Amino acid sequence: MDEWNGLISRLFYGIQFESDLSDTLAARIATALITEPIETLTAGEEYSILANGIQRNLPLPTIVEMKQGPAELYGFVQRIVAQMDAMRPWAEPEYLQLSSDWLSAFELSQPIARITIPVPGLEGRLARGFDRSSEDGPFLLLRLRSGAVVGFFSPVWAGSNDVMLVGAGSIHEPELILQELMDTGRIEPERILRLSESAHQHSQLSAPYETTPIQPPFYGENLPGNTHWGGKQVRYLTEDERREYLLSVHDGLLYDSSGNLFDTRSAHTLWTPEGGRAIFAMDQIGNIYSAPFHILGEFHHSSFLAGEPVAGAGEIAADQGRVLLISDHSTHYRPARRYTRQVTEHLRRLGVDVADHQIEYHTVE
Repeated sequence: MDEWNGLISRLFYGIQFESDLSDTLAARIATALITEPIETLTAGEEYSILANGIQRNLPLPTIVEMKQGPAELYGFVQRIVAQMDAMRPWAEPEYLQLSSDWLSAFELSQPIARITIPVPGLEGRLARGFDRSSEDGPFLLLRLRSGAVVGFFSPVWAGSNDVMLVGAGSIHEPELILQELMDTGRIEPERILRLSESAHQHSQLSAPYETTPIQPPFYGENLPGNTHWGGKQVRYLTEDERREYLLSVHDGLLYDSSGNLFDTRSAHTLWTPEGGRAIFAMDQIGNIYSAPFHILGEFHHSSFLAGEPVAGAGEIAADQGRVLLISDHSTHYRPARRYTRQVTEHLRRLGVDVADHQIEYHTVE
């Protein structure tokens, strides 16, 4: 009875101002029930609730005030059921919403991507409401057609309404999950920012790393006509551009964005012109970006995150994916030692071997 009342009330709420309960409207609702089931119901469950309610001649709920009388409304529900029957066999929906009971599946969660759409925008695109019962913030759990279980969580990043996409378990490849979501056409590809392997393995939706801001003398260095670099301006990367510099970790080894073992033997920095080191910066969720060049007035540590605060910055040396050295040498950020320790501890948690003697400090606490 409760399921009947709840489902009918939801249907009536959406059509309460319709003057004509036409066959076209019944077909539209039937299609929506099959392709976009309400909340955690399946199309089969919706059909059973409606068909059984009609068979048992259950009374119509009165929560939503309707213009039509009970007989006309009852006939309309019967036409919806008939339309659903006529549409068999039903195509499997793109995704099904899961209840909060599935939250435990995310205890060892894998962050996959940052979606630059706030919760209300995602609710509209996915036609699913976020659960707001958790003190940690709203969430939405879905099972995709492939069987992959994913969660959308917010807030995660301080000062941002972006949503984190998380995969439950490790059966389905993150890239396949992202492709499946993009194939629905509901989330624009440019709104999906793939997180590095380090971010997958770090954070069980834990608090982000502490960050430190750029030094004041470099404010505005990216603007035309700035007075910092003798007519030059520092290049600040966009979110898409920085992916080219994103590192990942597999089996304890570092890889570049092309899937090659990360190697700095041919890299140079302004601090190490003789070669062998690259510059790097880590963001607040553990993404590490690195470039084999360091160009005065054109490309600096500030380039990676477009002048935003970093969780660590300096130099890194690596040979075929194996870390040889990490330093805090960055004039732009002058990170205290605890930030460099954040970087090394983060890498160690991912299985990267970084010994204490391989850490080179240039700053003080």
